[in-house]
Parts: sequence; structure tokens; C-alpha cells
Amino acid sequence: MVQKKVMIVEDEGVVALSLKSTLSKMGYTITGIAITGKEALMLALETQPDVILMDIHLKGDMDGIQTTEELNKVTDIPVIYLTAYADEETLNRALKTESHSYLVKPFNPRELYSNIEFAIYKRRLKEKIGNSREKLELYLTRSTDCAYILDLQNRIVFANPSSEVLTGYKTTEVAGKNVFALLNLASSKKEEAGDETLHRILSLDAMYYLPANALITMKSGKMRTVSLKAGIIKEENGQTRNILLLIREAASPDIG
Repeated sequence: MVQKKVMIVEDEGVVALSLKSTLSKMGYTITGIAITGKEALMLALETQPDVILMDIHLKGDMDGIQTTEELNKVTDIPVIYLTAYADEETLNRALKTESHSYLVKPFNPRELYSNIEFAIYKRRLKEKIGNSREKLELYLTRSTDCAYILDLQNRIVFANPSSEVLTGYKTTEVAGKNVFALLNLASSKKEEAGDETLHRILSLDAMYYLPANALITMKSGKMRTVSLKAGIIKEENGQTRNILLLIREAASPDIG
């Protein structure tokens, strides 16, 4: 099995080595560590990683956001921003780039792993089907994961057959329903982001934060622990039209 490749852009040596150790234990191959934007551009083109972890506050002529803007001109490698602090101006700048997500340090390994895996998943999915929503729906019809395509008001415009198995709701009865109201979607742990932050994900043009586990209420009334993945679906002209939400059953038993 080919190992997935991750590149690190971090100018703090101790942080970079710690991150490298964590990623190696997760099974990723580290293609290299860059400490400046210029080094990052050269290393990315040379090693072609599956995903890049980019510290926003780099020293030198380019910060992480400027480096990502330059990367986007020559490659579609997904970038996950890392930062110790996040002011509104920095967040707004980050959202204008084609980054996958934005993690605030310190983050836990599960959160990091989830973001890396979904970044790689999205890129490979795009390589298979491009930006066509019709092709995406066809692909998701065969997927074993519960999948919803939402409009920008969180209403379900497409549900795949696997969603019926997981939630108990027929695809025909969920059309037009708000996914949060339908599934009573909430964080499974008090310290994790709940519905308010999930709405933030779907209202911004980037994935800001997604809790690894959440609770949904099935049609039967029972609650089920699930893992969540969310991402933006862009049209050929670059405009955001829809949201892809994947829901996978977690190992925890049903509640109620």
C-alpha cells in the first residue's frame, strides 16, 4: 500500500520535528520540512506531496498565506493552515485562498488526522469526477458512506442510498430539509464544537473546524455517534454552490 505524503512548512524547529514525529506515527511519509515560503514552493514542486501543512506566520518575504497563493498558481496540492493564534483579518485572508482547512494550535492528533485524510479524499475525488455535481452524485450513489449535498442554506438537495441505511430517512423525504434540524446534529463532547461552529463551516468558503465525532438522531428516535467530513463544492467558474457532507458511523454504540 502506497503511503500518503505530507509536507511540513514550519519555521519553528521544535514544532516542526514534533509534528513530523506525530505524522510518522500516523503512517504518513514526510516529504520534507520547509522553513520559508520560497523553500516551500521549491520543495512542493520537487516532492509532490498529497497535502501540505502550512504555518501561517512564517518569517521571510512571504507568510504562509502568500506562499499558498503562489502554490495555487502552479499546483492543486491541498493546504492545511496551522497557526497559534487567529485574528479576524488573518482568517479573512486565509479564506480567500484555495486552502482546505485552518487548524489553531494546539490541535489534537485526531483532529489533524481527520483534516489530512479529508483533504486527500477531496483531491482524489476531484481528480476522478472534476467539478460536475452530476458526476459527483453518480459517484456518491455507489459510496458506502452516508452523503448529502446541501445548498448554502444547509438544505438537502441530494442524499445517497447509504444515507437511508444510516439514518432511516428515505432519500425522497429529506429533500429540502435542513440537515441540522432533520438529524438534530450536535457535538458528542462538550469540549468540541457543536452546531454553531458547524454552521460556520457551511457559511464560509473553507472548512474551519469540524469535530471528529458528533451525535445524530435517527428516524427511529435513537441517537448514533458518527464522524463528520464537510467540504465546499465549487463550479467551474470558481463560485461556491453546494456543500458536501459525509457522515460515517463511529465505533460507539447507538444511544437510546
